[in-house]
Amino acid sequence: MKKILLLISGLMITLRILAQDCTSYLYLQKDKTIEMTGHNKKGDVTMKSVATVSNVNTSGGVTTANVISQVYDKNGKLMGTSSVDYKCSGGAISMQMHIDAGQQSKQPTTMNFNMTGSSSGDFPKDMKVGDHLPDYSSQMDMANGMTTTIKVTDRMVVAKESITTSAGTWDCFKITYKTASSTAFKKNGSDSTSSVGSAFGKLGIKMPGSSSESTIWFAPNVGMIKSESKYGSMELTGIK
Repeated sequence: MKKILLLISGLMITLRILAQDCTSYLYLQKDKTIEMTGHNKKGDVTMKSVATVSNVNTSGGVTTANVISQVYDKNGKLMGTSSVDYKCSGGAISMQMHIDAGQQSKQPTTMNFNMTGSSSGDFPKDMKVGDHLPDYSSQMDMANGMTTTIKVTDRMVVAKESITTSAGTWDCFKITYKTASSTAFKKNGSDSTSSVGSAFGKLGIKMPGSSSESTIWFAPNVGMIKSESKYGSMELTGIK
């Protein structure tokens, strides 16, 4: 289950950090390969995600694509694979996700999810330092009846900085924001709600608190280049 949660975490980042329109979003560009690398606070590599985009089609103003992502641990061992069907219309992204956690998992190896999020106006083309960007939320519906909602608030454009990773150099907007998560799930036929930590605690898994503060560096017409929180960082390390 920990492997599954790591896969979900990485994919939620890609859902929240969108480009300004469907055609410029990295995960909707045919034959693109996108590598993201995670680090802990000490700077040590904790994970790596390699995503390949295929089957990109646009019809009636709606763009769809399939993305296969493989997540590796710090030693380069494959932890799991996900297949995501993206749909973008008017700048709003939705996705359906299927995860295979691999034979190492003691939990069922496959899990199905529906994930939606509104990106309308997330990163306006005339964005500038000092702007307060709109709040938004995304939702993950698991096949077992559990729903996790992530609310992003207090997004402030605090600076414009040049960020260099192994994938290149970009002029980025530095954006700070707060995230709050909650989970609703059915138990014995009734609905109940708790924080992510509490909900997964009932499943025997310890999770971080239900709220956090983060920073991202966003390059217009590309997407997220880097993100940081108290738990570590994630950055774009390869594009092919």
